Amino acid sequence: MQHELTIQQAREIAHLRRNHPGAELRAHQKPWGVIVEVRHHGHTVALERFDWTGAAVPDRPIQLAA
Repeated sequence: MQHELTIQQAREIAHLRRNHPGAELRAHQKPWGVIVEVRHHGHTVALERFDWTGAAVPDRPIQLAA
């Protein structure tokens, strides 16, 4: 089955590229959609989840353990 990103999702990817110039973008396809990983100097600096239903869900800061 083939899927396409929505216009809004494509805009989100363009936004990631603008915010992280020179970084590598990797796409990881999942049954429910795609995870886009932004890597800079070997480290993941951003993640964004794109659902096949059209949703875009940005990553959230990881809470420190108490």
